[in-house]
Amino acid sequence: MDVATVSDRPGRQSLLRDVAKLASGTAVAQVVGLLAAPLIARLFSPAAFGGLALFAAISGTISVIACWRYELAIVIPEKDRDAAVLVCLSLIMVLLSTVITQLLLVFFGDRIWALINAPALKANSWLITVNVFVTGTWVVLHAWNTRKRQFGRLSVLRVTTRLAITASQILCGILGFVSATVLIGTTLFGASISTVILAIASWRESSKKVPADLSFYLLFSFSKRYHRFPKYNIGSTLLNVVSGHLPAVLLSSFFSVAAAGEWALGNRLLRVRGILIGSNSEYAFFRRAAEAKLAGTLGLAVEGALVHLIRLSALPCLMLALIGKPLFVLALGERWAEAGVYSQILSCWLFVWFISSPLNTVLTVLEEQALELRYQTLNFLSRLATLAVGGLLGNARLAVALFAVAGIVVYGAYCRIIIRKSGAMAANVVKGCAQTFVVAIPAALVIALIRYWFASPAIPVVSAAAFLGLYFFNLIRTDLDAGQLTDCGTTKHWSTTG
Repeated sequence: MDVATVSDRPGRQSLLRDVAKLASGTAVAQVVGLLAAPLIARLFSPAAFGGLALFAAISGTISVIACWRYELAIVIPEKDRDAAVLVCLSLIMVLLSTVITQLLLVFFGDRIWALINAPALKANSWLITVNVFVTGTWVVLHAWNTRKRQFGRLSVLRVTTRLAITASQILCGILGFVSATVLIGTTLFGASISTVILAIASWRESSKKVPADLSFYLLFSFSKRYHRFPKYNIGSTLLNVVSGHLPAVLLSSFFSVAAAGEWALGNRLLRVRGILIGSNSEYAFFRRAAEAKLAGTLGLAVEGALVHLIRLSALPCLMLALIGKPLFVLALGERWAEAGVYSQILSCWLFVWFISSPLNTVLTVLEEQALELRYQTLNFLSRLATLAVGGLLGNARLAVALFAVAGIVVYGAYCRIIIRKSGAMAANVVKGCAQTFVVAIPAALVIALIRYWFASPAIPVVSAAAFLGLYFFNLIRTDLDAGQLTDCGTTKHWSTTG
């Protein structure tokens, strides 16, 4: 196969347009949240954000499997009629999950809140049930609209959700309503608005797709036909989601809800850049990796993507390690200083996470799902063990530090596995990494000296921002492979050294 012609296949431009639509919605939503964060952080306390984080941990874990993963099959059938049956099946699973959630909260709710050291949140238990229903419904409708290529609509609704949440939180905060319940309620409010709008639009356009002979027998036959989705996807999905929520839950259990809030807000802000670039890079990389595999250039694709991600993340993570605390104090206020310390501790972990996460589709392309499941299991167990050790020793910073070290080891090993499985040359990746740090380390040393000389948090933060601006301007100006993550080795303009 001629490598140079792979990227010219029909549909490439449409894929890029679809990615651009989704990415634009993600970008606008994240920017809105980022710009509003300094004000919202001053209106609400770490304890309030901790309550929101714990609510998200419980409801989010259930919501992600509320459809029993049947929603993943909606895009597969050739006929819309069959996909509509899967939509109905998924919605029934959402209703069933909602009922089960409420029953679990009735019988075990007190134990759950006591276990995570947050009895004050018991009054919000019913909102968990509501959120499972709303989020599960959104997931089903999102899958249907993805099938119908309504990416513009999904992008607009993503922005609508963020605007509704942000505006209502600011309004409530100004009026003096600053509890965790308010953060939870406004978050659910924004999600509900978008879900209702999406449901109405979908019904108007696609209600005739639902087969007239819809019956429980037909639904049962489809559940058997696509039984592999709940059988093989629920476990790995749960491990992935629980791993993400685990730090907030354990910090609350061992220390306080406020500690969970400091982690939650800090982690959310730190991951904005990864969500903006990493998640959309992952989406764009998936098909390109598949094409590169067919062309026999998957190793080159992985090498180039890794080097590109290293360039994007090395200097920002170094700067974060130096100015995390003054940055959070300056942007969010003095009471978020500890969250800034957490960010400094997590900076190296963030670097390894950022460069490895977008490449998880490589194992999917190579049909190594079993290996992915083992990795998710290891990731979960390492987080559980390190946070528990720090908690038992009564030191929150130690818990975060151990978490970071374990993450660096696990994600580093994950990168090594991807390099080996894809046939990439580790030496090329190391060379690109070294070239990046030759530039990044001197800049970081200058910022370290500036912070040592000046007590004010503003001066090192502004200086770091200036360095980052110059760095990325030069990267965009000189890096001819700035678009390489999109092409992923499918064109002849591919280089791992730039």
